[in-house]
Amino acid sequence: MPSTQNVLRVGFVPEHFSSPLHMAVELGFFEREGIVVERVCCPSGTGEMTAKLIDGSLDVAIALTEGLLAGIAKGHDAYKIVGTYVESPLCWAISVGQKSKHVDRESLRNGTIGISRIGSGSHIIPYVLAEQEGWLEDNKNNDGSLDAPFEFKVLNTFKHMRDSVNDGSSDAFLWERFTTKPYHDSNEVRSVDTITPPWPAFMIAASIRHLPSTNDRSPKESALSKFLTGLTKATEHFVDPHNYESSVQFVQTKMSYTRQDVQDWFSGVRYPKRGCAAVSKETLVTCSRILLEAGVINKEQEEDIKAQLSTKYVNTHITQLV
Repeated sequence: MPSTQNVLRVGFVPEHFSSPLHMAVELGFFEREGIVVERVCCPSGTGEMTAKLIDGSLDVAIALTEGLLAGIAKGHDAYKIVGTYVESPLCWAISVGQKSKHVDRESLRNGTIGISRIGSGSHIIPYVLAEQEGWLEDNKNNDGSLDAPFEFKVLNTFKHMRDSVNDGSSDAFLWERFTTKPYHDSNEVRSVDTITPPWPAFMIAASIRHLPSTNDRSPKESALSKFLTGLTKATEHFVDPHNYESSVQFVQTKMSYTRQDVQDWFSGVRYPKRGCAAVSKETLVTCSRILLEAGVINKEQEEDIKAQLSTKYVNTHITQLV
């Protein structure tokens, strides 16, 4: 069912990062802005959300930066990036099977990496690992092409990825650290390292149906602007030191995490101080370079990102470019 003018269907991944979104709904931050937000859980992640933005079943998505940018670069013009949700980078755990021969990241070169889908974070972040280790430079051919530093096995779900490292069909998989930690704690899989990419974890994309036209002289009245305002107030409330105890308890209740795990995560996460409507050009350019090296986009698409950043990829009526 299509949303009405003041109702936004917002996609999210059921992880701890979504806590301020839930808080914004449950504590009335959006209601006070005059809009209704319907939360749409998307357990398969960014790929599921971009598909829903394209088919019209979502209005807004809070999704991984690299996945949103890859989709737009590939020609998906049904949505645009309109803001930043989590400013700190996502910390990814590098996990192997309990009986795996691998004890560190160095031994994974040329191995098989289990991923959810091509173009997902689980596919792109291994290239950050390869760049950090110098494997990308080593794998460059004379014609400038790049031999992939890994073989990738598409497994679709997080469970299949965990199963694959234990049955030996893949050597490792990369997934968000705190989401994976319960499976480390239960000894289902084993962590060998972590890795952090050089860009913010989550950005906000909106269907073009909800973007103001170039002739709109009052974009602040749009439902999307009200959503970004309400979400900004919720993130500020969430990280306010005076609300620390209630915020930690909120995450514990929502995610069934231990208090220590929530505190550890809370100590490193950063929500945007400039507000959720800010987007860094440098962020998108850096991310597009890794996408190019991963083969997710081509050189022409990377140049298109750089050339049209403020028009095609980011909605400047809503967003403050920094």
